[in-house]
Amino acid sequence: MSELSESANQAARPPATPIYILRGHAAPIHALHLFNQNLRLISADADGWIVVWDLVMKRPMVAWKAHEGAVLEVKGFTSAARAETDVYTHGRDHKLRVWRIRRQDEEVLQKTLPVDIGEGPGSRANTASQPWLVHSLPVNALNFCAFSLLFLRESACAGNSRGANATEESADATPQDADADAPRSPALIAVPNALNSGAIDLFHLPLERRVCTIPAETTTDTGMVMAAHLFTGPPGDLYVASAYEDGQVMLFARRGLVTEEDILQGTTASWKWEKLYACRPHSQPVLSIDVFPQGNYFLSSSADALLVKHPIPRLGHGGHPSTNRPEDAVLKTVNTKHAGQQGIRIRSDGKVFATAGWDSRIRVYSCKTMKELAVLKWHKEGCYAIAFAGVPTVAKSNDEPTDDSSAGEVGSDSHDSHQQVTTRGDKAYTLAAVQHQRNQKVQTTHWLAAGSKDGKISLWDIY
Repeated sequence: MSELSESANQAARPPATPIYILRGHAAPIHALHLFNQNLRLISADADGWIVVWDLVMKRPMVAWKAHEGAVLEVKGFTSAARAETDVYTHGRDHKLRVWRIRRQDEEVLQKTLPVDIGEGPGSRANTASQPWLVHSLPVNALNFCAFSLLFLRESACAGNSRGANATEESADATPQDADADAPRSPALIAVPNALNSGAIDLFHLPLERRVCTIPAETTTDTGMVMAAHLFTGPPGDLYVASAYEDGQVMLFARRGLVTEEDILQGTTASWKWEKLYACRPHSQPVLSIDVFPQGNYFLSSSADALLVKHPIPRLGHGGHPSTNRPEDAVLKTVNTKHAGQQGIRIRSDGKVFATAGWDSRIRVYSCKTMKELAVLKWHKEGCYAIAFAGVPTVAKSNDEPTDDSSAGEVGSDSHDSHQQVTTRGDKAYTLAAVQHQRNQKVQTTHWLAAGSKDGKISLWDIY
């Protein structure tokens, strides 16, 4: 009887609704990224437009046309010390570009949104008001495979023979750590090879040169690379998780730290890759992967209805052979009954992950059990991109989300608590104090941003 009453209560609760809708793109949203301690959201669309949003005011800070084709991926990183932001964009025009936005230039840069720019001859965007283009690399974009970015904290091209300690930009890094060293730091970028669509190239910035290539599989025809993800292991070993058109998922590793000689020479001997893992859990092309190194696993989603959790085997050290077995089974496979889930993203605390569905639904899952926790429905057309805000990992161990209804409850509870902070705060309600409270509210919100084919971005606060 209690079970019936509990299910009735859940059915009576209203469904979760987005906190805010950002309207400004005139084309489908292809990529999203939250940065600058969750104060900024950057979005990219199918027409090549990039918009940097202020999440406090919910207004555009900068908007410009970065590519002549659709944008596959976009990442933003802000350095408070240098008062500037670096934006990495990867377009279907076969260009990977790095843009720099200085704080003093924000007032003069274009803020007119793509949806407000007409199609007449005199309505073209003013290129003079675009951010400074720092780098432009010719890369392959035929695969629909977006770049993966890995920052090197210490310069690997300025005499550091001991090696470069790497930190990845993905969701498992805290925003403060990633933002502090990202701009001006050397970086490795993984993209599909231009000649062999099954191989992966690694480029170095700021040198703008290819340092190595992970060759394509020779025993089987995997088809094109559909997704790649660069990350590092605890000893500093370099890993690349990759997914392919035929449904295969693989993991490659390179032993040791990245050194200056490795970058400058780029020989086959210095970039020896070992395949640690390979399996074919999907029957359709893989659409997206995301890695959570602290949990020793990564996830994949495909055009089929499967979500798969894969292990991360580690390289053997001290002369001992590797303990990898390419035939290792997957950790867990879930048939969601919903085909076409892409843009998979793991939140930085490793508790939940989300997917963007072709059926216009955003689905949130538990990382531990892979159980569906919430289905967020607002968009009328298919969703393509997901982005999580950085969340501190020092949360209670017993606050694991349990059911769909808590999505709406968490959103309302968090806003109530924020409202109390606003009303019962310091007695001196100066403009600076109010602005600080607004910033703090945005920074502590558990944002989930979703981009759709309708050109709109929905902002949710869940779990």
